[in-house]
Order: sequence, then C-alpha cells, then structure tokens
Amino acid sequence: MGRGLPEGKGRRARAGFTMIEMIVGVGLLGMMGTMTYSIISSMLAISSDMDDLVDTNHMARVAMERMATDLSQAFLSLNQGIEETRKTQFLGERERITFCYVGNIPVKKGGMETDQGVVEFRLGAASEDRDGRTLVRRFNPMITDDIESGGTEQVVATGVTKLRFEYWDESNEEWDDDWLADDPLAADEPGFQLPPRVKIHLEMVDKNGTEYVFETQASLHMRRPLLFGKPVSVTAQQWYQLDKQKRVQDALKAQTGQKL
Repeated sequence: MGRGLPEGKGRRARAGFTMIEMIVGVGLLGMMGTMTYSIISSMLAISSDMDDLVDTNHMARVAMERMATDLSQAFLSLNQGIEETRKTQFLGERERITFCYVGNIPVKKGGMETDQGVVEFRLGAASEDRDGRTLVRRFNPMITDDIESGGTEQVVATGVTKLRFEYWDESNEEWDDDWLADDPLAADEPGFQLPPRVKIHLEMVDKNGTEYVFETQASLHMRRPLLFGKPVSVTAQQWYQLDKQKRVQDALKAQTGQKL
C-alpha cells in the first residue's frame, strides 16, 4: 500500500489564490493598464501635435512661396494705345497688396487670357477649422482701370492672425508701410516704379492655438515701367520726357559729386 500525503499538506496544495493575492493581482493589472493607457494617450497626443505642426508649416511655406513668386513677376507698363484703357498699377499697403504681374499660365484653349493678370493678397473671413482668419489670393486675368475688383478668390492659408507687408526704400534706406505706383506722372516718391524688395510677415496658429511666425522677402526684378519702342499714348509720351529729364539731372548730380 502506498503512502498518501498528510491531510493538511494536501489541502494547501489543492487550494487556489487567497483573497489578498487576488486583490493584489487585480491592483497590479489595473496599474499596468493605466500606465499603458497613459503611454498610448501621450503618443497619440504627440502625434497629433506633430501633425498640426507639419500641417501649419507646410501651409505657411506654400503661402509664402506663392506670394514671393507672384511678387517677383510684378510689372508696370506704358505700352498702351491712344485710349489708355489698360493701366498697370502697384498698390502696396500694410495689410494688403494688389499688383499686375506676368505669371499667368493660360489653361483654356482659345480663352481671353494672356500671361498677364492682377493679383491681390489680403486677409479674408474667419477660419473654420481653427482660430484666426483666411489668407485670400484674388486673381483677375484681365487688367482694367479698376484693379481692386473682379476676378476669383482662393484661400491660400487658414489660421492667420497677422499679415504685414513692408517695402524697401533704397533712397532713404528704410522700410515703408506703403508703396503706391498708380500714376505715371506723379511727382511724389516713390514715383511710377516698383520697390526693389517686399518684406512679408505672417503669423499663424494651429488647431491647438500654438502660434508660429514666418517672414521672408521677395525681390522685384522689373522695377521700371516697360516701354517698347516709341511711346504712343499721351501719358507715355509725358512720362518719357520727364524720365529723360530726371536721368540728365541724376547724371549731373553724379558728376558734381565726383568733382567734390
């Protein structure tokens, strides 16, 4: 006959977890679950913040490149007919800029479009997906006497809290808050020419309300008004004579300065 285990030891060997052991186990399991949830939540929050950061920076970069590219193709022209029905202008304000440019790409065959047009950048309505306002680009493929109206609008960016333009005055070596070149015969500065540079300052917020500041400068290459051949319109003829006189005066001043 075999020997069995003692009665007390057998009961202890067959017994399950005690109540205290179960409570400790459930507590440890709950702590591990809480820690896991916190880690996953933090990772998701970081991922969401990174998505907002990338989205805001991408939107700002596209908007700044769009404005700088359009401004680099701005121009003024005196190539007008006798009726002077198309007048190019550059209306630069602190929070709004409107100008004629040669960056349009016609997409409709047989359409009434050329490479010229009117572009305007300004703040629009409130953004729907975040605080701030929209940055609007208005484009009109037709240059008319009233370049401040007409065309279609497109939202370039959202969440914009501040948009500011400044214009470099090389004569005084300072930044100006406005630059109006709308009259070829204007005697006041800056006259009928474009600024050499335009500073663009943009402030935006993401969906979490975090603020970002962006700034760049655009170089304008066609500063003087275009005039091919002999001037036809009366305005172009008068501007040509005034510009000729100004060039002579500038040359005499330069010679005088060299002698001194």
